[in-house]
Amino acid sequence: MAEPAAPNLANIQGNILGGFNKDFQSFLFLHFSDRDKGRAWLEHMAPEIATSEEVVAFNTLFKQANRRRGHEYGILKATWTNIAFTASGLKALGVPDAEIATFSEAFRQGMKARAATPFPTPPFPPASLGDEGDSDPSHWIAPLGSKDVHAILHVASDSHADLHATVARYVQNLDFNGTVKRLFTQEGIVRQDEPGHEHFGFKDGVSQPGIRGVDLPRPGGNPNEGNPGQDLLWPGEFVLGYPTQIDGPDTVNTPPVVPNPNPGPVSKSGPPWAADGSYLVFRRLRQDVAGFHAQLHQLAPANGLDPRVFAAKLVGRYHSGCPLEPLKGQPQGHDAPDDPAVGADSLRNNNFEYGGDPAGNAVPRASHIRKTYPRDEDTPGGGENNTQKRRLLRRGVPFGLSLNLNAPAPHDSGDRGLLFLCYQSSIEEQFEFVQKIWVNNSGFPQGGDGEDPIIAQSKTGLFACPGANPANIPALKHFVTTTGGDYFFQPSISALYHIAGVPQPLGA
Repeated sequence: MAEPAAPNLANIQGNILGGFNKDFQSFLFLHFSDRDKGRAWLEHMAPEIATSEEVVAFNTLFKQANRRRGHEYGILKATWTNIAFTASGLKALGVPDAEIATFSEAFRQGMKARAATPFPTPPFPPASLGDEGDSDPSHWIAPLGSKDVHAILHVASDSHADLHATVARYVQNLDFNGTVKRLFTQEGIVRQDEPGHEHFGFKDGVSQPGIRGVDLPRPGGNPNEGNPGQDLLWPGEFVLGYPTQIDGPDTVNTPPVVPNPNPGPVSKSGPPWAADGSYLVFRRLRQDVAGFHAQLHQLAPANGLDPRVFAAKLVGRYHSGCPLEPLKGQPQGHDAPDDPAVGADSLRNNNFEYGGDPAGNAVPRASHIRKTYPRDEDTPGGGENNTQKRRLLRRGVPFGLSLNLNAPAPHDSGDRGLLFLCYQSSIEEQFEFVQKIWVNNSGFPQGGDGEDPIIAQSKTGLFACPGANPANIPALKHFVTTTGGDYFFQPSISALYHIAGVPQPLGA
């Protein structure tokens, strides 16, 4: 059997498989009022769009230089741009209705319409995104979720000055006479006081899937892993037109390998030109940081736990990113108030499983990282082979200023949180499945476990924490609110020219 082709990184937009990893980011939400002028603008913008080939090469060189010099500042800089479209945006640019109809239903409807849409998937109960109450789309920041939003232009840079110079240049090229209109701009910025950490204080983006053909196995290591514990998945889980994971046992190797390492069916969605593209989910998640920490200090003592330990129980990791679950090959005490020293070893802190902790004594089964990625845990969906088909390439960035919990803030707006971005080949079977069937489902992994205590959208929810007194956690308050979002399709470089209605220039 011939080895499947590696991803065409030169044709795939850069944030998908490369990951921008920039401290300063801007998201411009655009509207096209004239098809032909919108296409002309897209033709003009297409050469500006960064590819995964460029971004992967830059990130590799950046890491090499950083390791040798011992610091990252002043070594290399870059500013990257990507673009993605809503279904209404493709229609505004003249993509035929018959072609739009071949894209996924979730993409065509948009996130706003899916907020309370039931998602029946046997053997799971019907569920929805949970964007109700304070998270209901009626409370979203305009125009997020509106059919007027046709595209999202994503700009990311290593410096604030370079970012805004690039954004200013793009804004000057927009036609404010009604052709391409900027409806809204959202800024994202890595926390300067705790880089790499989200506003509740935890290191973010630790557990990312590896991608075959992009991430390489470590010399002498497991050929089906990148970094230790990072399973290599087929790129079709994230980009259209490539092999996917097999949702079933490995019948090729003896003994069988888990997750199944053999290539599955090629991912398909949309018209033929959608190959090398990916579906983008964008959510603006506001975090009530003061409320979260107040609850920690209220509930932790009532359950005989240090607040730092109780927080780690909710998330499944310590502040540093080190997991509560023991790392493979290394004994580790649980419930220590301080992060184990290994927490700084980002190459190893993903090397663990849950199969040895079925009761959730180390990591509660409803903790955030266990809910969103149950690893080798038995699940109603079929265990790890099925779980690997639910993975997401997360590219989030915080927004808003950090909150100093030790200082009074009578005029603080409280508008801070996470701009959640993820890429996948199926919105329904990846993002929506995780949010509806795992995160919001109090019966997953097992009955009575509770909802995800971090990103479930209900005001309060159950949380089963072994070792704690259930009477002291009657209903855990939730402190993340959806304030906007939508579903986008991020086309390949060649598809941008196709949508613009012009031939792709030689070498572009």
